[in-house]
Amino acid sequence: MASESPLIMIAESPFMKKLLIDLDKIAKSCASVFISGESGTGKEVVAHAIHYRSTRSTEAFVKVNCAAIAETLLESEFFGHEKGSFTGATCRRFGRFELASKGTLLLDEISEIPLSLQSKLLRVVQEQEFERVGGSQLINVDVRLISTSNRNMKEAIENKLFREDLYYRLNVVPIHLSPLRERREDILPLSDYFLKEYDLSKTFSSAAKQKLLDYSWPGNIRELSNIIQRTVVLSSSSLIQADDLCLEPQQVGSCAKKIFTLKQLEKRHILDTLVAHEQNRTQAARALGISIRTLRNKLSTYTQEAAKDQIS
Repeated sequence: MASESPLIMIAESPFMKKLLIDLDKIAKSCASVFISGESGTGKEVVAHAIHYRSTRSTEAFVKVNCAAIAETLLESEFFGHEKGSFTGATCRRFGRFELASKGTLLLDEISEIPLSLQSKLLRVVQEQEFERVGGSQLINVDVRLISTSNRNMKEAIENKLFREDLYYRLNVVPIHLSPLRERREDILPLSDYFLKEYDLSKTFSSAAKQKLLDYSWPGNIRELSNIIQRTVVLSSSSLIQADDLCLEPQQVGSCAKKIFTLKQLEKRHILDTLVAHEQNRTQAARALGISIRTLRNKLSTYTQEAAKDQIS
């Protein structure tokens, strides 16, 4: 019997209520699932929920962050390797597919997989079999695949960055997670949940709640969690006021109507992208379409400008 997910999913918006109903249906099958949506919308939480609601819940749930592993190591991460297959391979190593057999394998940010590896991945998805790097023995597995991406996959396919045949193999059951700004009914319940997680003694004032509702949440649920935790740490009062919430003022309410220069808009977009990628500069630079050196130079300029403003 499948066990219940240990992860909490807040569902007050019509979108989330329908999603919870659909998850129970999806979990009963073994079909591959593709979860899309902006960073911080809860794609990994949904993947966990599918696994723990399924008949595979007592087996392994294995995750591979495809964006965080060097391209040269991905094949070994996926399929394992034999001793001596390459420099540094001092022993046999099982890959994530073997470790996830009978269970679920989450391919997080799968759009970051290089084209050279996508053809090999397609074979495993189709046949559920592979050889370890440097090996010749055929290994059979039984893996339920869940993939995620924050990219526009149709654009990635059109730009020859992702194989169309692999995408449709993985996208048997599509789930798109709406950004938090489009399901505002979930903002306050999520805020209350995170507040209880970090400090049971604190509550929000009416003005603080309105400020939370007015904010655009570029970093989605991940940003909301971080903001609530930061507020709990810095606020000494049991009643959290609007001014206690550390939000960017240009993101709130009528401030969004303010006219910005191109330079200001660029800065805002860069900083929002960093928040969405948890301050990971490599991933943020990739999402922005600029080099890591360009991003570092931009951030250095912003720091210098802030220092001048403080002096003046």
